[in-house]
Amino acid sequence: MRLLTKGLLIVAIPSLVELLLLGALFNSQDDAEEAERWAAHSAQVINQAAEVRQPMLLESARIRNAILLNQSEPISRPEMWADLEVKTGELVRLVADNPQQTTAVRALHDSIARYRSWADTARERMQRGQRDALIRELRDEEGPHRLSDFLSRLDGFVEQERRLGEQRTALLQSARSSQTALLIAAVLGSIITAGLASLAFTRNIGSRISVLITNAQRLADGQPLAERVGGNDEICQLDDALHRSSERLNEASRQAQGYRTELEQRARELAEVNADLRQQTQDNEMFIYSVSHDLRSPLVNLQGFSKEITHTTRELLAEVEQLALPAADKQRLKALVEEDIHTSLRFIQNAVTRSAGIIDAMLRLSRAGRVEYQPVMLDMHAIAQRIVAAMSGSIRAKGAQVEIAADLPPAFGDPTSVEQVLGNLVGNAVNYLDPSRQGHITIDHVRHADNIAAAPSLVTYCVRDNGMGIAPAYLDKMFIAFQRLHGNAAPGEGIGLALVKRVVERHGGRIWVESVEGQGSCFYVALPARPPGGGGAPGPAGGDKKKGGGG
Repeated sequence: MRLLTKGLLIVAIPSLVELLLLGALFNSQDDAEEAERWAAHSAQVINQAAEVRQPMLLESARIRNAILLNQSEPISRPEMWADLEVKTGELVRLVADNPQQTTAVRALHDSIARYRSWADTARERMQRGQRDALIRELRDEEGPHRLSDFLSRLDGFVEQERRLGEQRTALLQSARSSQTALLIAAVLGSIITAGLASLAFTRNIGSRISVLITNAQRLADGQPLAERVGGNDEICQLDDALHRSSERLNEASRQAQGYRTELEQRARELAEVNADLRQQTQDNEMFIYSVSHDLRSPLVNLQGFSKEITHTTRELLAEVEQLALPAADKQRLKALVEEDIHTSLRFIQNAVTRSAGIIDAMLRLSRAGRVEYQPVMLDMHAIAQRIVAAMSGSIRAKGAQVEIAADLPPAFGDPTSVEQVLGNLVGNAVNYLDPSRQGHITIDHVRHADNIAAAPSLVTYCVRDNGMGIAPAYLDKMFIAFQRLHGNAAPGEGIGLALVKRVVERHGGRIWVESVEGQGSCFYVALPARPPGGGGAPGPAGGDKKKGGGG
């Protein structure tokens, strides 16, 4: 049973009892009102009977006086008898519901009619001079002039109505007593019924809620829950939800323990792999450094011997000119030396120069991972101005315009390395401008609301140009060493962006590019906006160079 149903029952049971008691109370009220109405009716009938008695007594006394005083005119006044007729008719109407009293009133009416008839006869006899006979008749105990019949009938009628009034008053008192008793019973019954229903409800609900509270506390403390409460109401559902939550938490705890064990195992494996990677990285850097130095010696020898051979061939040509040989032979020998040997030597020298450049690039890459940074808060606007001033010659040669945003925010990083990063990006933007239109380069930063690619703890700068742009197929290769898209546009080995990416990532930032071929490119660099932990450095640095810069 739902709690709502139980609550409705708590309200309904006392309400039903109250309705029953109120119904009985209303019935008692109706009985009391009916008894009161009939008691009042009896009193009204008795009063109306008195209204009939008084005129008759007065009229009888007046007729007697008129006879004794020999005055015939006042005898039997018609207006009085008419009024008495009205009052008698009203009395008949009042007792119309009681056949016995109705009969008594009609007999009373007949008695009044006989007395009126005698009164009318007395007036006529007075007028004929029969006064003495009327006086003797009045003295006589018998005759229609006597009121005894009227008074006897009226007294009997009144006595009967008084008995009815007493009975009705007794019924009224009984009804009022019953009404009072029912009212008291209704109040007490409502209180007792509501109390019993509430007690039964609270005992049942209270004990189950106590179990529910205990289970909730046990669930919060991570302890086993008590037995499920019975029933099918909301308390049972809530307790069932607590038990299911406990089971899921236990299962989740077991899974978390398993995941924790697995993570610890993976962490140990990852630590071992990282250690191996660090060792391999160190080995690779040492290998690159060693190989680079080892390759320099043969390259120097190749460069030296090729130059020596070049000088020797020039001396050989001079000696050939001194020999007494036919002109055709001299020309053939000169062609062999200048076209074949010198050309081969130039190829050898170019290859040696290219190899030396690659070795230098490999050395810079290896040093970039070993340089110890000294990060401070940097004034990026001052660094950008210094870079543009240093490249002013190439910028003027390209006929380009460089715009630096005035509100470049500071960053936290190594001054020399960050300046090299920004200088490399600006240099690439200058080198790869489109000759068919005036170049325009902007150094700006991305506002926080638009900075969707970097973390909130990073500040993002951008170098935007309207140069040649990058084809979509090459975007993923831009930061790989020795990858060059426009190889003929500018000299280099193709390690600049790879070096930039390594420096940026060592700072805890990231770099990416957006570009449309034929329209231009935008390189984004996200660097730490503040020192780790939120502490500030003592004043921004303008990018002072330090020994051992990152390449």
